[in-house]
Amino acid sequence: MSSKGFTTLVAAALLLSAPIASAADLRLRVSNKVLGNKRAGDTRSSQRQLKIAIDNRDKTAYQGVTMEWTVIARDIQNRKLSIAGSGTREIDIPADEEIEVKSTPFSFAKTEGKIERIDQNRNRPDRPQYKVDPDSGTRYAGYIVVLKKDGEVIAEAATAGMKKRVKRLTGKKK
Repeated sequence: MSSKGFTTLVAAALLLSAPIASAADLRLRVSNKVLGNKRAGDTRSSQRQLKIAIDNRDKTAYQGVTMEWTVIARDIQNRKLSIAGSGTREIDIPADEEIEVKSTPFSFAKTEGKIERIDQNRNRPDRPQYKVDPDSGTRYAGYIVVLKKDGEVIAEAATAGMKKRVKRLTGKKK
């Protein structure tokens, strides 16, 4: 290959790689932090918060980024999903740094079921009969976190499969 052909090939590679180099290199790590548990009788409530670590590996700082989060809950009895909490926050992401942002607190409640012994068993009088009330309430199921700059998604993180399932709840694309 001649040096002129090699130079042309290198120039073409640089031009084609320019859009890739301009894409945001943001990494999100999300953890679910328990703030506290409270028990009142048969009901136990848990307050939690998302801790979101944003690692900007770009040389570019991002000003006025909108961070949106949605926390998903699962009903204990029928296993249906619902939205436990959501919110937005404007943040600035410095270049070549990692920052940590926390969501607003959200809570889940669970009521323990009861088992009662019924004295009279219609079918077998020699055996006891029980009435069972199952557990009820919600538990944590997952999250969706999206970073947007000027309406364009620059980074997102979600619990596996949650974006597809939550689409049915909200009716809009997450």
